[in-house]
Amino acid sequence: MLVMRIVVGVGLCLLFWGSCYMGTGTDKKNIGGFRSYPDEVQNRVYQDEILGKMIPKKRSAFITIISNILLFTVVFTVIGLVGRGALGLHDFKTAAWYFFWLGEGLNLFDLVVIDLCWWRNTKRIRFSCVPEKEAYQNPKKHVGSFVRGIPMFAVVAVIVGWIVTLV
Repeated sequence: MLVMRIVVGVGLCLLFWGSCYMGTGTDKKNIGGFRSYPDEVQNRVYQDEILGKMIPKKRSAFITIISNILLFTVVFTVIGLVGRGALGLHDFKTAAWYFFWLGEGLNLFDLVVIDLCWWRNTKRIRFSCVPEKEAYQNPKKHVGSFVRGIPMFAVVAVIVGWIVTLV
């Protein structure tokens, strides 16, 4: 059971990193994650004649949080329903704690491995109008995202724990 829980966590982290990797590499792909870039980079992209026109409209924080809650509720529910027996998710408390720690593990992986190690150092995430590595080093937005993820994953864990034990 513990091994299966670790396998699921590692697998989810690898899938998450893969989706981040595939979502970068060109200006067109990188513009999708525009709001996660440091303000200095955003300001320079706004001023770029071509990229400035490609910037997506800003979504409200409420819509972003609700979207993330729905996304992770669906993903975690599928994991919970498919792997309920192998993961030992037979009661609400066990299931809710498992999904809380799975979410927080993914959140921490996103901050440390993806954002602070890979994202800040890879050329894949750099816009053509801002090629300097130094412009991408401010971790403020990544840390803020991590902090906002803590209560978000708690909400997801309660919802999924309830669904997995009642279905």
